[in-house]
Amino acid sequence: MSGMTEPPLIPVPTVPQPGNYGVSHGSGMVGELIRHATESWAGHAFVYVGNGMIIEAAPPATRLAPAASHPDAVWNLHEPLTQAQRTAIVARAHALLGTTYDYGAYIGLALEILGIKSGKQLDPVFRRDTWRDCSADIADEYGFAGIDLRAGLQYPNLITPANLYDRIAQQAGGKL
Repeated sequence: MSGMTEPPLIPVPTVPQPGNYGVSHGSGMVGELIRHATESWAGHAFVYVGNGMIIEAAPPATRLAPAASHPDAVWNLHEPLTQAQRTAIVARAHALLGTTYDYGAYIGLALEILGIKSGKQLDPVFRRDTWRDCSADIADEYGFAGIDLRAGLQYPNLITPANLYDRIAQQAGGKL
C-alpha cells in the first residue's frame, strides 16, 4: 500500500457547473471584430449560473440567457473551483445583470486592428476603464472568487475571449 502523498483525483465534469465560464465563436460584427483582432476562434464569453442558464455581457446590457443559445460553447471544465468560489462567481455574475455594455472596448480593438494604436498604447486607457464587455465580466466574476484571469497576460486590461479560450486549452492539456 502506497502512502497517501498525492491528492485524490477529482473527476472532471462533462457538463458545465455553476461558475464555469465558456467561450463561443460569437456572431455578428462584434464577434467578427474580436476574432479578427485576436486571431482566435473565440469571439464571445459567458458564465454558467445553473439550471441551463448563462449570464453574458451583450448589447445593450449584461443579461440572463439559455446556455443552449451557444451550442458551440467550449467550457473551462478543468478549472479547479471550490464550492465557495463557484458561489462567489455566480453571485457576482448576478450582481452584474443590467450593467451597460462597453462599446468603447471595440473602438480600442479597431484601433489596434488598423494599426493606429497598439495594445501597449491602449493599456493605460483600459486600466481606468469601468465599462463592461463579455471577457471583462468573466475576469471580474473570477476576481471575486480570488482567481486572477488577467495574470500573465501581455495587456491585462485588454482581456479577450481569445485569452479565456487559451486558458481552457492550457488547462485541458492543449486538447480542444
